[in-house]
Amino acid sequence: MCDVVTALKVGMAVQNYRSAKAVAKGQKLANTQTRKSSDKAYLNDISKIDKDAVLATREKKAEDFRLSQEENAKKAEALNTNAGNGLKIMQDIGGGYDMQFLDVSRDFETDVLNLVSQESEAYGAQERRYNSIKPVTMPSKTGLYLQVATIGAEGWQKSQSNTAPDITATEGST
Repeated sequence: MCDVVTALKVGMAVQNYRSAKAVAKGQKLANTQTRKSSDKAYLNDISKIDKDAVLATREKKAEDFRLSQEENAKKAEALNTNAGNGLKIMQDIGGGYDMQFLDVSRDFETDVLNLVSQESEAYGAQERRYNSIKPVTMPSKTGLYLQVATIGAEGWQKSQSNTAPDITATEGST
């Protein structure tokens, strides 16, 4: 027969299992929320980077247009004043604007490289957040069953050892 201590041990084992299961379930929900938040942060980062790329392209186009208009105006002014050889005027003015065009292109390429780097950083942050999520281990029902069986066996052995041996059965056989 089972004693009170054994029954309490079995009850505690079952309660520990339920508690561990509840904690694991809560951690799973927390991990799911962390992943969702991480995905949202990553998408926000990528969205900002895309917006910056569009703005950089728009800025480059506007600057290219401004420079071409300025170059055309200077060429027209120089030709209209009849200030010498037209070809040389064009080469002189065009050469100066070529350098400005190269400066604008260099600045744009630098912006694009920075944006690519930011994309890599955003993905790296996403990976770090995902890697920081602790895996969840659900408690084992088999482990619970083995623990209950062990407690039951210990209780049965204890009750058998506490029971006085039947001396009459052994005396009658001699």
